[in-house]
Amino acid sequence: MAEPLITNRIKFNKEGVQSKFILHSKEVLNLTWSVFAHKLKVHPRTLAEWVREKFTMSEKAAKMISKLSRLKIPKDNIIINWDGHLKKISKSGGRAVMAKYGKVSTNEEYRKERWEKWWKNTGQYKKNPRGFQSLIKIKIPPKDNLLAEFVGIMLGDGGVNQFYTTVTLSSVEKQYIIFVSKIINKLFNVVPMVYKHKDAKAVRIVINRKQMVDFCQEIGLVKGNKIKQQIDIPNWIKENQDFSKACIRGLIDTDGCFYNNSYIVNGKKYFYFKIAFISASKPLISSVAEILGDLGIKVIINKHYRDIRIVESQYVLKYIQEVSSNNQKHLKKIKKWKKSKNMLK
Repeated sequence: MAEPLITNRIKFNKEGVQSKFILHSKEVLNLTWSVFAHKLKVHPRTLAEWVREKFTMSEKAAKMISKLSRLKIPKDNIIINWDGHLKKISKSGGRAVMAKYGKVSTNEEYRKERWEKWWKNTGQYKKNPRGFQSLIKIKIPPKDNLLAEFVGIMLGDGGVNQFYTTVTLSSVEKQYIIFVSKIINKLFNVVPMVYKHKDAKAVRIVINRKQMVDFCQEIGLVKGNKIKQQIDIPNWIKENQDFSKACIRGLIDTDGCFYNNSYIVNGKKYFYFKIAFISASKPLISSVAEILGDLGIKVIINKHYRDIRIVESQYVLKYIQEVSSNNQKHLKKIKKWKKSKNMLK
């Protein structure tokens, strides 16, 4: 019997626990991200999103990681029964459709007839209905630090499609969602739509402007699959150090991870604060490493060019000083780390 497409999820009650569990297990197993993902039977991108806690991981994957690494699954968690969750959202969705249309028909001709009636009486008179592809022009911003940070955000969690542009973030990053929406509004004079996924811990920020799609391509972003096209930081950013810092900030704020790790050596426990960035685009990994190197920040790259880490405290601190963060999730961890460093002095 085939396995279900979506299995039960495990939700850890404290932020950072899921990320630390996966990263610690990977270090214990000494596997590459692609091999680790293969063993868990998930896409490397899915594993990367679990590390960043963009989505809750599957209960099955957590058990597999525990079995492989011989590390216990962290306590203080709840299991989300996916069948029950789907039934709940299906019922609410069905009620919404019934309330709006009276019934749901499987007859295509009847549905078409009803739609034409709605369009004739109501639809054609509505101004810019939700999700409609608007022809309103955007403001064209200059190449500056803010635009460079936006490019970093897009390289991390953005997507450029045929008619619209999106940024997908974790729904728990409420302040950062507001921050990204404000950047878009300031740069392009557009108020983006924000959609919350009902069946995942994610939010999509959507800009329905064809001109926005064209502009994104003009400044070096790609339309379609970023990994297949092996995305990279545009040259106009790499040629300017201030732009490079801003771009890296946007990239790490969306696709990076700040985490604590601990080791016991000769009975003494040591704590380390690290920064990780994972991508299947080798040009992007190479550019990030080069920019950080130019800033005097030492990084470690795995042999498959999919994983960059800043592991030494002096370089983590230098990153915070030179690049910083606009994501409250990261800033809280940085503040906690700095406080613990001061207590140890």
